[in-house]
Amino acid sequence: MSKPILVTGGTGFTGQFVCRELLSRKKHFHCLVREGSNTQWLEESGIQFVRGDLNDPASLLKIFGNYGTLVNVASLGFGAAPGIISACHASKIQRVVLVGTTAIFTTLNTTSQGPRTAAEVAIRTSGLDFTLIRPTMIYGTPGDRNMARLLKLIRHSPIIPVFGDGKSLQQPVHVEDVAWAICEVLESQKSVGQEYNISGKLPLDFNDVIRTAALALGRNPFVLHLPAKPFTVLLRMLERCQFRMPIKSEQILRLNEHKVFDHDKARSHFGYQPREFSAGIQSEIDLFNAGLTFPKQ
Repeated sequence: MSKPILVTGGTGFTGQFVCRELLSRKKHFHCLVREGSNTQWLEESGIQFVRGDLNDPASLLKIFGNYGTLVNVASLGFGAAPGIISACHASKIQRVVLVGTTAIFTTLNTTSQGPRTAAEVAIRTSGLDFTLIRPTMIYGTPGDRNMARLLKLIRHSPIIPVFGDGKSLQQPVHVEDVAWAICEVLESQKSVGQEYNISGKLPLDFNDVIRTAALALGRNPFVLHLPAKPFTVLLRMLERCQFRMPIKSEQILRLNEHKVFDHDKARSHFGYQPREFSAGIQSEIDLFNAGLTFPKQ
C-alpha cells in the first residue's frame, strides 16, 4: 500500500476545501496541524491528523517519513519553504504540490513579497517533483477576507465608498475551483515542474464586482468614488502613529492595481475551467443565508 498524502493548512480557509475534494476523490491523506489548532472539523469528517510545526524542521523530519506526497496549502510567506524542502529530501518525499499566490507579481513594495519570492526560488531549485499553484484573490464563503466584507457592506449600507475610480481589473477565484485545481494536478504527470496561475473565469473591474454582488443581493447601492491618493497618504500617517484603522493604505493601493492572470496553461494541462463570478458570488450569498460558518482567511 502506498504512503498517504500529507496536507498542511487543512484547518484553514482553502485547506478545508482541499480536504473535502480529496475526500470526494477517496484519497488516502492526513493533515498536519499546529498545536492549538481547532481540529473539530477534521474529527467530525473522520480525517486523521498529526501535530507539527512548519517552522520547526526537526518536527517535520519526524513526521514526513510516513508520507509519500506533500500538498502544502499553508502560506509560503513566512520563511518555512527551506525547512519543508529539506524535510522532503530527508524523508524521500519527491512529489509536492505547493500553494503560493499571484500577489508576488504586485508592483507595490510589500513586506510579504520578498519571502514569497524567495520561497518560489527555493522550490524551483529544490530538485523535487513540484507543482506550484498561484491563486488570485480567493472568495467563496462567509469566512473570506474580501467578498464577505463587501457583501455585508452592500446589505447594510445604501452607499458603497470606493477609493479610486473602480476601474482596476480583478479576477477573483472561487475557493472550490482552487481546491479542485490543487487536487487535480496530483493526477497530472504533465503538471510536474510546472507553475500555474489559478484565476476566475474572466476579468472584471471593481465597479462590475460591486454591481454583480449587489444584483445577487437584490440591492442597488450608490457607489461613491473617493480620491485614492490623499486617503492613502492619510492612512500611512495614521499607521506610523500606530492607529488601528479598518482599512490599510496598502489595501487601497492594491485595489487600484490591475490583477489579471491568464489561466490558459492550467486549462490546457489539466482541464481547469473556473466558474463565472456571478455564479460564485451567488453561492457565497446562499451560504450567508444558510447561516453556515467556515474558517476565516
